[in-house]
Order: sequence, then structure tokens, then C-alpha cells
Amino acid sequence: MLDLTAGEATPNQTQGGMDFSAAPMPAIRKVLEVIGWILVAILVITGLTAIFGRTGFMIRAFSEPIANPEEVFNAFDIRYYTNAIATVLHLGPGFFVMVLGPLQFMRDVRKKHINLHRISGRVFVLCGTIGAFSGIAIGVFDPFMGVGDQGFNESMATAFLSFFVLLCLVMAIVRIKQRNFGQHREWMIRAFALMLAIATERLMLTTLMAATEIDIAVLFGTTFWMAGVINIGAAELWISVTRTPGNGVCHWKDMDAKAAKD
Repeated sequence: MLDLTAGEATPNQTQGGMDFSAAPMPAIRKVLEVIGWILVAILVITGLTAIFGRTGFMIRAFSEPIANPEEVFNAFDIRYYTNAIATVLHLGPGFFVMVLGPLQFMRDVRKKHINLHRISGRVFVLCGTIGAFSGIAIGVFDPFMGVGDQGFNESMATAFLSFFVLLCLVMAIVRIKQRNFGQHREWMIRAFALMLAIATERLMLTTLMAATEIDIAVLFGTTFWMAGVINIGAAELWISVTRTPGNGVCHWKDMDAKAAKD
């Protein structure tokens, strides 16, 4: 997510034959930005709450020897106990993803503290990669309710979304190596949106469990799919209204401001 000022483009420059018409939608972009940051804050808080809650569970679970875990833990919790290493590798990196994620998209940080942006970006990518693989170890191979039952839905959702996250991170690295700042930004937005899907899933799961009588075994995998679709849809909407021409070196706010002066 680099946002350099060199190589400025004019509002009428094209990218793939498409104009960035700043004048018609500046108000819409500003409203969407405010709504977006509010939603990101809610999801980050939800994600951190889940991480701290699961960390507390792990500390309590390993505070004393347990002879028969199946008698102590329910079907949901035991997965984390029996996959302790993968759980630690999921919770730790997950914390940094939630904390550093918003930082990558703060324009002032990118413009005024480029080294901080680069370093935190590398940590974000590394943690996102570790989190995706550890999530696969738990959610794909040891899903809630088992692979051969309702857990198959969760297993497939975890596999698809985790590999999609990895693809987004790889593409983000490739694009920044090519100095294509715009597409780097877009792939990073997609990656973060997908990583926030777990928080969206928690909110949806809690709401549907309270509002319906559908069993959690059915809801868990289904809400994971739904959360992934919703988050990537929101990401694509934001990308479509803020994509700038050329290599994306100009930020949409700069182009809106320039158009307002012209």
C-alpha cells in the first residue's frame, strides 16, 4: 500500500480505457469512506475480542494437566486444544493482522511515514500468510462437527477463503514489485476484507443463533461463506469507486481535490 506522490496523473488519464471521473462521485466516496471505517472498527474490535477470548481459553486449558479432553471440552473448543500449535500460530498473527491492517490504509501514514508503512506491511503480509495456513490446519482438517458431517461446509469455506487470502497477498507483492501501486492497493484491500470475514461471521452467527432456531452445526459453515461473500463484495465496491488511472500512484482524494479546484 504505497502512496507516493511522484508521477502525478490528471483526472482525465485513463487506465484500461476507463476514466476516473472525480467530479460526479466525491460526496459518495466520502460517505462510503466514513461508513467503511466505522464497519472496519466494529469488525476489528470483534476480531480482537474473539482472539483475546480464545487466548484466555487456551491459557486456562493448559494451566493444569487434562487426562481426557473429550470429557472436559465441547466439540467446538476441543479443536483448539488438540491443535494447540496451529491455534497459537493463528491467534498471534491474527492479532497483528487486526492491529496493523487498518494502518495499511491510512493515507497520512503512507504519505508521511513511508518506512513505517513498508515495515508494518511486511509484518501484515507475513502474519496473514501464517494465519491462513494455520486456519487451514484447524478449519479444513479438523472442522467443527467433523469433515464427513456438517463440518464439511466449514472445511470447504475455510479452504476456499484461506487460499483466496494467500492469492491476494501474493498478487499484492507481485504488483508492488512491478511498481503498480493501484493494483497493489486493490489486492491488499481484498486480502484484509477476507481476513476480516471471520469477524463478520461471528457477528452473523451470533445474530442468527439469537433470531432463529437453526443449529450452530448448520449455521457455522454457512455464515462463513456468507461473510466471505459480503466482505469481498464490499471490497470490490470500494475498489470500483476509488480506482485511479495509470499505475494508481495518485490517491483518489488528491484527484477529487484537484477536480474540485479545476
